[in-house]
Amino acid sequence: LKKQDAKATETEELVKNKLVKYESEKKQLEQELEQSRKKLNQSESNREALLHQVTALIEDLRSQLLRAEEDRADLQRQISHVVMHHQSSHDVQEDERRIRTGTALKPCFYWVYCSVPTFIVAERYEREKQELEKHILELKAKLTHSTAMSEVEELKRRIEHKDKEKAQLVLHIEALTSDLENREKQQQKMLDQLKEIQSCYKASENGRRQTELQSAELAHQVEESTKEAERYLTEFKHSEALRLETEKRKEDLKMRAQETIRQWKQKCKKLDREVEKQSEAISELMDKNNQVLKEKDDLRNQLLSAIHQIENLQKELDDVLTKRAQQEEQLHCKEVKLNEMKSRQMSLEEEIKEFQGTVNKLENELKKQIFLQNQMQAEKEHLEQEIATRNSIHEKDRERLLEMQADVKNLSAVRVELMNRIAEEEKIKKELHKSLSELQKHQESKHEEMASANRQLKMEREVHQQELADLRLELHNAKIKHEQNIQELTKLLKQQKADADAQIRMLKMELVEEKSIVKTQSQQLEKIKVECDKLTEELTQCEEENTKLRRKFEFVKQELEKKDKQISDEEDHLRRMDKARLQFKVQLHHLEMEKESILTMIGTEIDAACEIFSRDSMEKFKV
Repeated sequence: LKKQDAKATETEELVKNKLVKYESEKKQLEQELEQSRKKLNQSESNREALLHQVTALIEDLRSQLLRAEEDRADLQRQISHVVMHHQSSHDVQEDERRIRTGTALKPCFYWVYCSVPTFIVAERYEREKQELEKHILELKAKLTHSTAMSEVEELKRRIEHKDKEKAQLVLHIEALTSDLENREKQQQKMLDQLKEIQSCYKASENGRRQTELQSAELAHQVEESTKEAERYLTEFKHSEALRLETEKRKEDLKMRAQETIRQWKQKCKKLDREVEKQSEAISELMDKNNQVLKEKDDLRNQLLSAIHQIENLQKELDDVLTKRAQQEEQLHCKEVKLNEMKSRQMSLEEEIKEFQGTVNKLENELKKQIFLQNQMQAEKEHLEQEIATRNSIHEKDRERLLEMQADVKNLSAVRVELMNRIAEEEKIKKELHKSLSELQKHQESKHEEMASANRQLKMEREVHQQELADLRLELHNAKIKHEQNIQELTKLLKQQKADADAQIRMLKMELVEEKSIVKTQSQQLEKIKVECDKLTEELTQCEEENTKLRRKFEFVKQELEKKDKQISDEEDHLRRMDKARLQFKVQLHHLEMEKESILTMIGTEIDAACEIFSRDSMEKFKV
């Protein structure tokens, strides 16, 4: 018994130390959880601020790109106007020079006609005219070359400046994206730390439960030992009373025997009567002994019922703890869902921004196409005027006009397609706004559910803490009683050394009873095994649910891949549009070249007309 008491005290001390350790670990884990939550909130706020900054920068970049494209278009317009102005000024200067040369040559021709023969005058006139034409052509070529080179250099400088700005903007965007990726990596690390802390918290709670179960078992063993000690005390007192009675009776019998030796024959009958009385007393004692055994059995039954009650209370405690663990798991699942909803919202916002960017690009392309169409119409009017003046090139210009009309029709068809796409993208934008509003409402409802669940958890936590305090008080009282009983037992054990043999026999009988208790405990172990099998089945169900969630994740992943494909298709379409724009530029260049060729033809025709006029004037002079 002393060894058992020493072991019980050691186990109680160990349990106390474990409980203190688990409570301290629990507090540390709660503090770490609060710190990690604060860090998560800070990282989310920083992430939102960064996203706002990135959106603002992207919008600024877009506005700068639009301005750059508008500047480019303005420069092209200015270049075309300058070229037209230079060509018109050159034409005017040539006309003035020809008029001047014609007016200056008239008196000379008259004087030569009067003095020199007409043939020599004509040859000189033709030579001078050819030299003047060569000089004019050289001057024209030099002027056009110098103006074109200066304008090309200015354009190159501006394009290089714009390219540098674009490169700087691209580098700035890359730096921002790298910062965002680093922030996301930090958030993932924080989430991993949170998961590790939660796993440690769960492990500490499991250890606490095990220690509580061990403490309950130890308390049960202590109660059993105290009850056994009380029973041994009652049996010892009863046996001592019987022994004293037998000793008193022996002394009485000795006295009577000494007194009645002489009167043995006479009092033989009296002795027989006394023997009968003694047998009756022995039978009464046996009856009393049987009653005591029955009372002992009743006490054992009461003990078993109390043990069953304690087991039921332990089961209720386990159920409460499992419910608490389930509620914590539900809270964790809700937090995970909230994070998923936030990530979806962010992805939807990014998609909306991308769609807005595509819409802006398409609008810019539409403006460019409209500007090109206006230019084409202006060129068409100019060509029609030239057709009216020149009947010789009428057929060629008509063919070019037909080609230009076909191009205009193609451009109008492209414009209609672009308008339809813009309308479709506006519809998609409205649908995305609706889905965003629905997601925000769903998020608000989830926040309310989280708040209610937190309140319930706080209430249950307070109730559990009160129950733990009551259990600790009961344990303290049981320990005090146990120490008092141990002190009484030490006193009684000194007196029970003589009657140890009888108690050993009783203990052997109790060993048989304990074997039966061991059998019952083995049956309980089998029941526990059955419960473990049930728990394994529940684990398999949880794994099936996990597989379902993985399937859902794969489905969402496929949807995202489809969206990526759609985005790539849109990018391909934009590339095609860029190619078409380049083709239009090439066509414009060809048209400008044709325009220059037409102007050269007109110049040649004007020169031919001038020559014809000069010949007519020479013929008149000859006449």
